[in-house]
Amino acid sequence: MPPCVTIFDEGGAVDEARTKEHVDWLLDAGVHALLALGTCGEFFSFETDERERLAAKFVEWVDGRVPLYIGVMDTSTDKAVRLAKAAEAAGATGVMSVAPYYSSPPRREVMQYFRDIAAAVDIPFIVYNNPPASGVSLETADLAELANDGTAKIVKESHGDPARIHDLKLTVPADVPVLYGEDYGAFEAICGGADGWVAGVSNFMPHEAVKLWNLARSGDLEAAREQWYRILPLVNMTSIKPMFGRPDERPDFIQIFKAGLDRIGRTGGPCRRPLLPLPPEDVHYLHRLMDEIGLTPVAA
Repeated sequence: MPPCVTIFDEGGAVDEARTKEHVDWLLDAGVHALLALGTCGEFFSFETDERERLAAKFVEWVDGRVPLYIGVMDTSTDKAVRLAKAAEAAGATGVMSVAPYYSSPPRREVMQYFRDIAAAVDIPFIVYNNPPASGVSLETADLAELANDGTAKIVKESHGDPARIHDLKLTVPADVPVLYGEDYGAFEAICGGADGWVAGVSNFMPHEAVKLWNLARSGDLEAAREQWYRILPLVNMTSIKPMFGRPDERPDFIQIFKAGLDRIGRTGGPCRRPLLPLPPEDVHYLHRLMDEIGLTPVAA
């Protein structure tokens, strides 16, 4: 499941035609579902009404070909509920939110935030644990409680430790899918029983990500491991900036996904500020890694 990037023009406006082209390309590559207006979609740069309108556009573009989930996270419960209702009205399969960020809410407020969103809609709600982005770390017991009381119809775990997939699979109901939401550690998470992989890298190499998923899920672990090591240098670049001598910085993963699209002859384009373009040395390194596995304009 790609967390779909949003394509902007040089002035920062949404390029709807090219975003639709990106959606079509991902679906043609065989992805099994799509997530829109999440972190990779730069939801944080949009006004609320812009998010509502784009949710409806994504529903139109996907046109029922795969399940479509819409990010509705916000610092305000009322806004998150408004966005969830708008996504439901537009025809989305489900909605997703992290814990309310910035305010560092205590557990009781976080749990109520999730329950309020879930209660406002009749479509599945994905409870999304992403401690680095939200500043709130949900324990496995918290996620299990939300799954067992019916709040979380799907759990997305982006804690960064694939071992947590084991604990979640043991503690949530069997009919509640557990998604792994990181690129790093994805091979271990898939082999550990994750029901889905929200793969950021699939934005610019969807065929490679789908191949890994299909091989691992079919039980061909030797071939899956070979595929994992094939793409691992690129996964590392998007996930572990200390490897590149900058231990205090987050990886520029959104910019990398977009620069990767540009490299293969598609359109990634710019990000909205405050996100800045990749430094030239990072672009050069990205191109070298892509060239090494044949992700070039000719191959595209």
